[in-house]
Amino acid sequence: MGTVSTRKRLETIERDVLSSMFVGVLSKDDAWLEHTLKDTLPALEVRALHLAGECRENRECAGDDPQCDEARIRDLFAKTREKLQEEHLARESRSRFHHL
Repeated sequence: MGTVSTRKRLETIERDVLSSMFVGVLSKDDAWLEHTLKDTLPALEVRALHLAGECRENRECAGDDPQCDEARIRDLFAKTREKLQEEHLARESRSRFHHL
């Protein structure tokens, strides 16, 4: 069994894990959103930044490779948090008007 490269793990977080958080987000409850925003995303961001550092150390990323750029990773997570909050607010407003 082969090992997955650090770069591939970093790519998987961005491509698969973050995008999967939006699957069914409109049906997720407040507890899920709170846990995701306070626990899951911060831990995942720390992991992604750590992997980016490992990629640079292992020379899997060139110096100017955006995949390992810490500022880009932080921005990606900030945008993910913002989008999750927007989706959640949209769900709440739809459910409020639906009951009227």
